[in-house]
Amino acid sequence: MKILFLCQYFPPEPGAPAARTHEHAKEWVRNGHEVTVVCGIPNHPDGEVPLNYRHNFVYEEVLDDIRVLRCWFLVAANAGRVRRSIAFISFMLVSLYWSVVKGGRADVVMATSPQLLCGLAGYGVALVKRALFVFEVRDLWPRQIIDLGVLRNPWLIALLRGVERFLYRKASVIITVAEAARRELVQSGVPPEKIHTITNAIALDVFKPQPRLGAMRYRYGWGERNLVMYIGTHGLSQGLETVLAAARELEDREDLHFVFVGSGAERESLIKTAEKDGLKNVEFIPNQPRPDMPEFYAAADICLVPLKQREVFLTNIPSKMFEIMACARPIILGVEGQGREILEAAGAGVAVPPEDPHALAEAIRALADDPEARRRYGENGRRYVEKASNRAEKARELIDIVQRALS
Repeated sequence: MKILFLCQYFPPEPGAPAARTHEHAKEWVRNGHEVTVVCGIPNHPDGEVPLNYRHNFVYEEVLDDIRVLRCWFLVAANAGRVRRSIAFISFMLVSLYWSVVKGGRADVVMATSPQLLCGLAGYGVALVKRALFVFEVRDLWPRQIIDLGVLRNPWLIALLRGVERFLYRKASVIITVAEAARRELVQSGVPPEKIHTITNAIALDVFKPQPRLGAMRYRYGWGERNLVMYIGTHGLSQGLETVLAAARELEDREDLHFVFVGSGAERESLIKTAEKDGLKNVEFIPNQPRPDMPEFYAAADICLVPLKQREVFLTNIPSKMFEIMACARPIILGVEGQGREILEAAGAGVAVPPEDPHALAEAIRALADDPEARRRYGENGRRYVEKASNRAEKARELIDIVQRALS
């Protein structure tokens, strides 16, 4: 089967969407399928384009036997609504063009959200190539950006809701990453027979338990301190100011050190807040290569997974949960809905109310003082992902769904 996959982000760019697409595509190639990924030039999350991607409109590469077309578009850092909107529109247009011109024959065209315009490009390509159109819904847009207050213009809201309904109607197969999202789409009128859930999973041979006192503790001079670590996007959705408030409440604990790893729209604001408050127990590390992530998790004693208190996040399952569990580290989760259900089913950590600094601080204090609980949560999490979250199996499951739709 010839698969053409449109996604704005792809390795070496970090983040769950890029990692999920890469791991799935690798598995599809291993199983004899031909995969071409059409993505943007590397720039996420800081908007910085490497020098070797600044001279052509499209770059053709091979990564892990996956054919990759990296398209030049009007990039924008992970900040500023207007600039990001221009970037989304720009990628929609160039990905549509280069998919048609250089994408080759395709039996299936897949496109992934969260931003809907990538889905529009995918549908256009599928029409031209007379291929099956598969739409992967990672987040419920535009609802998420409406709930976060990012989008308020009623005309734009109506337009994006129309695009959303159009894509759900035109897609032959819709893939969600959470069962709660599937239920919500069914309730909104999308035919249930075309919606399938393929949850986020993990490459268990990459994310695995490693010694706590490893390379990262030596590199950053962390020594034996208890590390409370957040790894991921520093954006509006995460509500990381809650973590800073908890760190402020725990300043008396000299054994605790908070580490933020990553980039995003709110990173500079968070750094300024920590400096203004004189927080000596907080450290910010810029975005790191994905291959280094297992070693950062290994160094952590407690891993944080927060989101803001918004109804739309009830359908979200943060993919970093699976990475943390695979590395056998305990989680403190500030997320309601299906994410919390998974944590409790796995027995992999402690859940606290979102955006509650005091509850978070108390959970950190208790877990820091209980190494046996940390060990138990970590082992439980690893057992859970070994049974339920193998990415190779999820990739094969997705292809089985597509092949049934083609037959």
